[in-house]
Amino acid sequence: MFKNKFIKLLTAAAFAVVCIGVTSTISNSNTSTVQASAFHYLKRNHKLVTLGFGQKLPVRYYNHGKHIYYDGDPTADGNYTDDSIGSTFLLKTHGWKFINGQKYYKLYNYTVDDTSAYVPAKYFTKKYNNLSYLTVYNVNHKIKALADDMQNSDQGDWYGKGDIILVNNYSLWNHDKYVDTISPMQDGKHNADGAFSYSGMNIGGELKPDEFKKYCSKASANTKFYMNDDTYYTNASLARGGVYLGGHFYKIYNK
Repeated sequence: MFKNKFIKLLTAAAFAVVCIGVTSTISNSNTSTVQASAFHYLKRNHKLVTLGFGQKLPVRYYNHGKHIYYDGDPTADGNYTDDSIGSTFLLKTHGWKFINGQKYYKLYNYTVDDTSAYVPAKYFTKKYNNLSYLTVYNVNHKIKALADDMQNSDQGDWYGKGDIILVNNYSLWNHDKYVDTISPMQDGKHNADGAFSYSGMNIGGELKPDEFKKYCSKASANTKFYMNDDTYYTNASLARGGVYLGGHFYKIYNK
């Protein structure tokens, strides 16, 4: 079987909620008091604004102006937002302030132990919100998909005509030799023949470049690559840096 990859980016099955309702402790970091400007609300009525899904963005916690770390450990995962996609993990804010000369959004759903949590506003810009290395493709002919292990072994898996795959245009796995792909295909059940039941898990395979060029074509702007029953990418949504979840479009922000 293929090795799972990009699961933290592509699967919505886990819908992790790490850092929301955090039960661990926040400890002092022995750093200086925050130098902060006045707080500015984004809306006059002080209503929450949805920023989007944040993936591994650095979070700064403050307790009465003192910068503190999650569990007292600067390297703890709790000092970063989670990296799963789920409707329970939309980052929301009332507004922003400058901290040590840098603009931060205050995160509404990151409160624990009487702390306040902030995330750099720079990540919520087009410069950092970039999913352009992912593209949805159609498979137009049966094609062998090699495993994405170190040997790119042939385990008898394949993509069939009509399958919809996601291509990683900048692969960390042999990108100079193979085209790195992701598909919801499992156990030979392809989305084209109606036998596949979406579980939210995606697997990856490697295609030979010449066969990929011959048998695959870029999908139309709104062709759906499903992550599960109601979560999907399109080339249009990828160009906009986001994903469709439950029929609604949401931005994805990553470090």
